[in-house]
Order: sequence, then C-alpha cells, then structure tokens
Amino acid sequence: MTTEGTGAATSKAKYIRGVPHPLPAGEHVLWEDAPDPSAMATHVFHRRLFLLYFAAMITWWGVTTSVAFGSNDFIASLGVRVGLSAIVLGVVEMLARVSARTTWYAITNKRIVLKIGMVIPMSINIPFQIVNSAGVGMFKDGTGQLAVVLGKEHRLAYIALWPHCRVFELDKPSPILRGLRDAQHVGGLLANAFAAFAADDDDTRIERTTSHGLNHEPAIHPHPVGV
Repeated sequence: MTTEGTGAATSKAKYIRGVPHPLPAGEHVLWEDAPDPSAMATHVFHRRLFLLYFAAMITWWGVTTSVAFGSNDFIASLGVRVGLSAIVLGVVEMLARVSARTTWYAITNKRIVLKIGMVIPMSINIPFQIVNSAGVGMFKDGTGQLAVVLGKEHRLAYIALWPHCRVFELDKPSPILRGLRDAQHVGGLLANAFAAFAADDDDTRIERTTSHGLNHEPAIHPHPVGV
C-alpha cells in the first residue's frame, strides 16, 4: 500500500501501477493498493456461504441416505460429494485470487482509478467532478469496501465493473473498491481529497476543458494483455 504520508516519492508519482498512461501535470497519487484475496473470497465470491451450503447438503445426505453408514458405497458416495464440493470451493478461491491479482485501486488528488479485468485489463477513471457521494462499509474481520455513487447523468457498464460493483445494480452500477485492508483510512483520505478538490473549484472549472476528456466522463481505457 502507498499513501500520501509515505513521503515525497508518492506525491511525485507520475504513473499509477499497471496503468500505462502517465498522470497529467498537477496530478499525483494519494493512495494505491490491491484488494486482499481472502477478503475478496469471503465478501465478494461468498466462500463461507458455499462452504456452509455444501456442509449442510452433505450432512443432510448422510442423515437421510439409505446406504449403510461406513460401507464402501457410503464412503464412495461421500467422497464424490466432498470432491465436487472441493472443486467448487477451489474455483471460488481461484476467482478471488485472480481478481485480486489483476486489480489495482488508486486515488489521486483529482480522481479515482480502478485498474481491473481478469480477462481484458482496463483502467476506469472516475473524476471527482462526477462523484455524487461515497461511503465506507466495514466487515467483522476488519476489512471493508468503499462504494462510490456517480451523478445521475453518468453511468458505467456493469460488465466492465464486475465484480467491483453491487451485484444487483445492473442498470446503474456503483463502483466499489473491494477487499480493502484499511477501508476507514482510505475513506478518510478520499473525503479529504474531495474537500481539497472542492476548495480549488475555480481551477477545477478551467481544468475540465483542458484535461483531454479525463474529467468529463468515467473513461475506460483497455490495456494490452499482460500490462
């Protein structure tokens, strides 16, 4: 994780990790980090729910089956069920780890950037001008997430955002920074960045016409595979 408090090196950053496009003049990185794989598995891909489901199904089968307990047929049937459950749980774990490994979040003094894409890497730029609100959600394990609500006239494609959005908001998905280890800190940092950005409103109005479109709409920039 990199934050503003780590020193001058961060404030002078010209690139966001994994994003090939340099930051415009006057913009610098305040924070950047990847999501926690375990938090992604638990809170995004619902590892615990799958585990509980398969445990309940196997237990129910064991209680209701007519196959003699401890027999070869019982052990074989149990092995098949445990094996299939393990495969599904393995897929869930793999998706969580791949999603975390291919994701990089960043907050600059002017926008939020999501570098995402398990198959097709892309960067999504969310300028502060179009952000309506943002909120932090915390989980009992200490991890959290940061949800960003865009103005009504702005929207992003659900297929481009998933799984970094609310599951059932298909029409107007809200970007979410998932699996944050220090969500409260990131939320506070973003609030301070918003406040500083709003205080510089006169400069903002000038910048909107001179920033190559980055501050007008949530822009999606596909990356070459492997970036």
